[in-house]
Amino acid sequence: MTDNYPLQSTDKIEYFSVKMFRPNMDSISLYSLPPGYSIELYKPNSNDDQKWSEILVATSEFRTIQQSHELFTKNFLNHKDSYLLPERLYFLVNSEGRYIGTAMSWLDKLDGEEQGHLEWVSIIPEYQGKKLAKPLVSIVLKKIAEYSNKCFLDSQTTSWRAINMYADFGFKPYMKMENSEKAWKILSDLCNRNFLDNQ
Repeated sequence: MTDNYPLQSTDKIEYFSVKMFRPNMDSISLYSLPPGYSIELYKPNSNDDQKWSEILVATSEFRTIQQSHELFTKNFLNHKDSYLLPERLYFLVNSEGRYIGTAMSWLDKLDGEEQGHLEWVSIIPEYQGKKLAKPLVSIVLKKIAEYSNKCFLDSQTTSWRAINMYADFGFKPYMKMENSEKAWKILSDLCNRNFLDNQ
């Protein structure tokens, strides 16, 4: 999932899962981190698994550390490509060394074709709105471009601010999901951009 919004409908926004894709990895915009912030890569045999789980709980992706850690173990530590985690799992760190965000560059299939997968982009609530997401995402997209010429991501209508940012990075609506037309009409209204003419 992406960004930090409830995985359900809200009073104002009907919830739908969506995907976005980038048809090529050319011309990725780069953004600098504000002073005092840095990027760290995943370190094996440390407590980075725990830090990842804590970030995902803080951003309401999971209810408990245990749930988050179980998914991380199943999907990544036990994955055949787990040896790539130190190159592909990124953490955003504040000036005091606290891990406050994360994002991952992975490889998965879309329409039967293996391509880059931007996933688990999360920044804890008190650090949202501080111009940290674009620098983090730009670094991860640059990594994806090293091993794939296409990329996709998963999100949801309630994460419309993140959707707007991904559109700035050149991602387009993926229209092959259930309720795609309805979802992207909602997102067009929320983001004040016509996604349905940008497929």
